[in-house]
Amino acid sequence: MSQFCIIGSGISGSTIANLLNKKNSVEVYDKARGPGGRSSFKRLNKNQGFDHGMQYISPKNPKFKKFINDLIKKNVLKKWQGKHVYLKKAEKKKTH
Repeated sequence: MSQFCIIGSGISGSTIANLLNKKNSVEVYDKARGPGGRSSFKRLNKNQGFDHGMQYISPKNPKFKKFINDLIKKNVLKKWQGKHVYLKKAEKKKTH
């Protein structure tokens, strides 16, 4: 059995760790407090938070669709039921 160290627990790091873990020893390290990288959930307080990175993916390729559906079945991913909210860029105040 080989040993691997994965740096980063985002989509790529988690995917390769999942694939390697089937026949190898794998450790995953991340600088953040929790897993997910740019797809993680940012907590504001006990009851509120938001997704600050990639909130969803929309697979088009049949092989990628199968891969995503397999991850949904394993509860690695879940279908996102949220709504889209767009933030407007603040206007700069003119100073004289």
